[in-house]
Formats: sequence, structure tokens, C-alpha cells
Amino acid sequence: MNAGMAPPVGGELLEARGVSQRYRMPDGTDFEALRNVSLTVREREVVALVGPSGCGKSTLLRMLSGLAKPAAGQVLYRGKPVEGVLSSSAMVFQSFALLPWLTVQQNVAMGLAPDGKLRSGDAAAVARAIELVGLAGFEQAYPRELSGGMKQRVGFARALAVEPEILFMDEPFGALDALTSENLRAQVVDLWLDPATGVSTLVVVTHSVEEAVFLAGRVVVFGTNPGHIREVLENGLPYPRDARVPAFTTMVDRLHAILTATLLPEGERPAVGAPRLLPFPRVHVSEVMGLLDHLVSRSDGSASVFDLAETLGVDYDRMTSVTGAAEQLGWVVTPGEIVRLTPAGRTLVAADEADRKSLVRARVQEHSLFVRILRMLKEGEGAVDDDELLADLTILFPYTRPQGLYRTVVEWGRFAELFDHSARDRRLVLPADKMPVEVPGETA
Repeated sequence: MNAGMAPPVGGELLEARGVSQRYRMPDGTDFEALRNVSLTVREREVVALVGPSGCGKSTLLRMLSGLAKPAAGQVLYRGKPVEGVLSSSAMVFQSFALLPWLTVQQNVAMGLAPDGKLRSGDAAAVARAIELVGLAGFEQAYPRELSGGMKQRVGFARALAVEPEILFMDEPFGALDALTSENLRAQVVDLWLDPATGVSTLVVVTHSVEEAVFLAGRVVVFGTNPGHIREVLENGLPYPRDARVPAFTTMVDRLHAILTATLLPEGERPAVGAPRLLPFPRVHVSEVMGLLDHLVSRSDGSASVFDLAETLGVDYDRMTSVTGAAEQLGWVVTPGEIVRLTPAGRTLVAADEADRKSLVRARVQEHSLFVRILRMLKEGEGAVDDDELLADLTILFPYTRPQGLYRTVVEWGRFAELFDHSARDRRLVLPADKMPVEVPGETA
């Protein structure tokens, strides 16, 4: 197919108008996943939703498809409110979601006849969908006989069999290896460009920057706490796209820069000991130490956050959380999208095990959140109940899940030997040799 053959974008198809979503947590508190999000999806376009985990991308996708109802606002299809599942759409998930006791043909037919009773014309639709995804000849094969890429093609065939106008995809290539993902992405673009499929619009959730640039004409970047649209990047590269050309690389770099500003905003980088209270990123001690060890192995002690994510084999949003924790503790700085070791970070990496723990303790006990917790422990004569701390974290950080943050606090506090946790008594406690504790900025 020649470059530039994608049809022009048409009129408004779907609209999320001021939608919000919140969920009730096990402790009775509300978690706000999305707040006042508005987005228009048009005919003949591909829209990618990107952003850190927990920013509400998949939540919005489910609301657009009618699988979930917003707590506030509304979703419109061709100007009319969406009531129930959108009949003109289909969904492809990250998991293959195939029934192992059914053949390829039977799995595809499920999209048309969940009860197994095909109607007139359904068999032809199943055969056409199987042929479109390149699985002709495998109709009687079972999922165990297929590769990962072939299994996901069955998922696409099942979606295409209903001849959807809109195809929603939630991390559709996340469970596949890199080469299979690349090949299948190209096939999805071909399917979208092929009038025989009847698919007008694609809406895809992805964590991959390259995938978003390869697929989408518009990339919607989400921020968190609560989920909201931070920026929309227009991508005018002609189809089909070649990831090896300079224009593609330039677009990837532009999206990297937007995501870096979203995930590591300059306005949210206070120095260690700054008075503003910060939630500590929910990452493990070992992840931060692994980041520092990797950086010190590089000649200049620095790397792009995206290069780090690829090299260390983690999602970029997870890598950014790890980097954020290291930065809050003063071990790295992040000018632009570069992560660079500080002298304090180099000193920590070079230390032996005993000194390393002492250096971590010195930094952690100066962090604003740990200063507050240590003060609570001091005022509580060396102990604070879990419920009291969780309530405090919920009030301080209403858009952060308190249980996850508390588990992180306990892990780092234990590693730094600042305090311990009694699971039996459900309370945080100071070691006997640290009572009373001197809190930075106060006298004992």
C-alpha cells in the first residue's frame, strides 16, 4: 500500500463530554480515576491513549465503548447518549481471551453468537474475518496449537466478525514479543486501511511510545491524580509508517518529551527536605538501587529515562516512578528526559553494605513524608496504629491509594532502620534504641 493512502478524517463519531469516574476502595474511601475528561473521536482516524499506569486510560476506553458508565458527564455516539454497550464497536484485549476447548472458527464465532447458534450469514462473516487476519487454513486448530501472535489474530478476527465501525484495543500487543508485536501492528494498520473490514476508527490504549506513533493520527497524553488529559499530539506522518525514517524518530522524540514533562514535571521536583509534603513513589528499595548501579556503570553516569526503561526491561512509567524516588532522595537529577547521578548517588553506590544503609537512613529521614511519620511516632510514644496512619495518608494524598503508599513507607522505613511494623498489632513502631527519636528540624 502506498504512503498517504489513508482516507481523510471525517466528522465527529464519539464524544466524551466532561466525564469523571470514581471507585469505592476496600477501606471505604473513594478513588477518583478520571476527572472532567472531554475527548472527541472522529470517523476514519486512529487515536492512541498513553500515560502512566493508573491515569484512567483503560477506564476511558471502557466508558467510550459503553462497558462502563461515567460517574459524571456523558458519552455520545453520533450526538446521542450511549446507553449500554455500543453495538457498533468491538474490543480487543491484551489477554488472548480464547476458550481452549474451542477451535479458531468457534472462538471467532463467539463474537457473533455467544450461545453458539450461528444465524444465516454468520458463517460467511466468520470465514471472512479469519481470512482478513491471515488465519485461513487454521479454522480447526485449537489455541494450544497456535503461537502468541496467531492467538491475538484470533482475537482480532473475533472483533472483526461483527463488522464494527469502531475497534477499541486495550494493550493489544502487550503480551507478545517485540518482533511479533511489530508485525501485528503493521497488519492492524493494513486492516484499518482496507475498506473490506468496515472499521472506520481505532482507539488504542498503549504504554509504547513507538506503538502510539506508528498507529495513531492523534496521541492523547494523560496525567494522573486524578486522571486527566495533559496534551494531545497531532501526528501527520503518512501511512503506512516506517519506524526507520528520521521523521518517525522526530515524532517519537516529541512524544517522549511530552511524556517526560508529564511524568517528571519540573514544578514537582523539590529538593530533599523541602517543606511541601510529597507522596513517596510506590517503588521497592531494590529497584532504586538497581537504577543507581546501572547508572554508575555508564561512562557519564546518565541515560535517557526511556533508554533505561528499554535496557532494564520495565515500562517507562514504572521507570519514571523509580527515577522519581531516587530524585526525591537526592541521588539523581532529571534535566529534561535525562537521568543523571548526583555526587550523593555515586557515594551511595560506592559504599559497602553497612555504610549504604546508613546513607539511605540519612536521606530517608529527611524526606518530608518520613519526617511527618517520625513525628507521629514520637508523639505516639513510639507507636502509631495502621488505621491512624492510613487515615492520615488518605487526607494528605486523596488521589493516591493509601494502602500501597503505606506498604512502600514500611519497606523503606525498615530498610533504613527508622521504624518497624507489627503485623500482629497492626501498628508502626520505633525500635527500642530509637526512643525518643530526634526528628530533623526539631529538638528532642
